[in-house]
Amino acid sequence: MKATELRDKSELELRETLRELRKELFDAQFRAGQDEVEERGKTRKTRREVARILTIIRERELAQSAGATSGEES
Repeated sequence: MKATELRDKSELELRETLRELRKELFDAQFRAGQDEVEERGKTRKTRREVARILTIIRERELAQSAGATSGEES
């Protein structure tokens, strides 16, 4: 999923997507531990999507924090 698509989602939707991706990643790592061959590209893609979502969530937190801080200065 592209970052622009993720930015259009609400906080709740992002956190739900994050939960699902982390479950997929856990399952893939579990299968790899049992010597079941898994596409390495899929695991890598999932890790990148998790990072992308976490980045967007953090950007929003910082924007809220900056908005609250600038409001106090006035």
